[in-house]
Amino acid sequence: MSFIKRLAAVFIAAAIMASGTLAASAEASNVVSRMYAAKYNMLLHALKSDSETMKAMKDFGRSVVFFSVSDGHSKAKVFLDQSYDMSKAITSAYAKVKSSGVTPKWLKLDVVISDEEKTYDDFTEETIARRNSSLRQGIAFTPYYGTALLEAQLNSSGIIDYEEGSIDLKRVNEELKRMGKKKLTEIPKTFRLFKTQGYFAENTAYAMKLTSGSYANTGKRELKADRETIEMLAGRSSSYLKSICGSDGKFVYGYYPIDNEEIEGYSILRHAGTVWNLIMQYDMCRDESLVPVIKSGLKYLKKFIQYKDKKTAFVIDGNMLNIGGNGLALLAYTMYAEVFGSSEYNSLIRALARGVIFMQNKDGSFTHSLNKDTYKVAQKYIIIYYDGEAAFGLLKAYSVLGDKSFLEAARKAADYFVEKDYVSEHSHWMGYVFNEITKYCPEEKYFEFGLKNVDTDNYSADMMNLKAGANSVSETLNAAFEMYDRLMDSGVECGYLEEFDAKLLVRAVMKRASYGLNYFMFPEYAMYFAAPDTVLNSFAVREDSFRIRIDDIQHFMDGYYLYWKNYDTILEYKDKLIDHPPKDTEKNTEKDETKTDDDAESENADDSKSSDDIENKIETEQ
Repeated sequence: MSFIKRLAAVFIAAAIMASGTLAASAEASNVVSRMYAAKYNMLLHALKSDSETMKAMKDFGRSVVFFSVSDGHSKAKVFLDQSYDMSKAITSAYAKVKSSGVTPKWLKLDVVISDEEKTYDDFTEETIARRNSSLRQGIAFTPYYGTALLEAQLNSSGIIDYEEGSIDLKRVNEELKRMGKKKLTEIPKTFRLFKTQGYFAENTAYAMKLTSGSYANTGKRELKADRETIEMLAGRSSSYLKSICGSDGKFVYGYYPIDNEEIEGYSILRHAGTVWNLIMQYDMCRDESLVPVIKSGLKYLKKFIQYKDKKTAFVIDGNMLNIGGNGLALLAYTMYAEVFGSSEYNSLIRALARGVIFMQNKDGSFTHSLNKDTYKVAQKYIIIYYDGEAAFGLLKAYSVLGDKSFLEAARKAADYFVEKDYVSEHSHWMGYVFNEITKYCPEEKYFEFGLKNVDTDNYSADMMNLKAGANSVSETLNAAFEMYDRLMDSGVECGYLEEFDAKLLVRAVMKRASYGLNYFMFPEYAMYFAAPDTVLNSFAVREDSFRIRIDDIQHFMDGYYLYWKNYDTILEYKDKLIDHPPKDTEKNTEKDETKTDDDAESENADDSKSSDDIENKIETEQ
């Protein structure tokens, strides 16, 4: 072939490639354009069909509109416009978001429905009183909303320092820069707090109206805490755990998602608890793709098990042998045996249970840690959770293997807990222990302890109204409910029933199940964080800078598993005790009638308590 012919061939090939590239690019552009159009039309329809919001916008006097868009991987871009003409404001804001260049996997519309003027001094004082990321309003820094940030922007970007009650000017300006707005030279002495109504398009099938309540109940999809919802949570959160589990069975420990900061370190105890919970989630959603993850997680845990002899094993936690680790490992391996009908780990279960007994003292108490080289006492006592984990683990080993020595050791421990009045701690692990032991030893003293664990110190009422995630609280309440139902069926006489408020327990169980939904990271909120992939479908602890850690997910879903298991029974008690209570047995107790309805969330009197008294304890949970 001549040089001229070869050159012509090259030009022809290049032209064909360019034509194909341009065609592909045009088609991709058309797809994106169609996605925008479909989601925009659905959002607009949702807004215009919402007569209450349309009225609120009219009463407000002008239309202030935000569009937020994310491709699912990057922090949402937010575009703002306003006008006295609603159509003009929406059209103008939409034009901005459509020209952003972002593929609209998630598109969200927010409209301002009310606002209030606030001085910086008053804001500081009120924010310090909350101290748990509870601001649920946006801030307009200029009078006519030229410079304004949504609540989700404020919280997901760490703009508010809740301990100091201050607003971080640097972070404000970073967010304003992303919006194409001018930076502020200072935080103004007065500004406006505003409330929005949001609508969200996750797909091209429909747009959903988001909650616009008070405190945590705003900015998320409206859901009932029913069986279907819990199964959906299990499917999503287990998928999240699967996504952060490496090929070796080790999970990413967690994130601080505001700055996409991975949490360093690793706790094998929390790993064990997470695998235990992952098996629960499999039991709820039956996603077979979880099975390899569960198996690799159990295999990874096995690397941290040390045998003293052929019959006695311990979980290594750093330089120590930790009894809490033994308890949690027992929960993981016995749950696997129960759900999968497997005897694969029976010998390991036996050895771990014997390790717990090795660390039990004559009075029934436990030594909490041993030196891993000498098996001598390293720390006699660390935290009450270890006691509950160890005793619960023994009971689950007994349920799988039927070895009476495990049950007798657990009874000794339970008797010690009763004698030492461990009920005063209201530990969720104690709740598990006394729920489990009453299956095999239905004795009054054990039932009484389990009831007191949620009844004394006004615990159920306080936890029902607690404005914090407090993820283990749901475990405590649900374990007590399951035990209470067993007591009612057992025929065992329990004198404490005369003063026990079962109605309050049922209400608390249901309230915490509903409240926990506020901590699940659906895309309508995950989209505002630095890396939505690290947040989506997890549970975030709002009170600790939206921390996401494997044990946070575990504790939320532990409680939901018990709730799911007993859901029909809970509804039966609700009907019997709450909806249609017998007139001759209905109790008139102040603690049951004080701030127990959903509208109590509008009150912030308990906010400082929720941050100080509860979340500091949760940090140490295993």
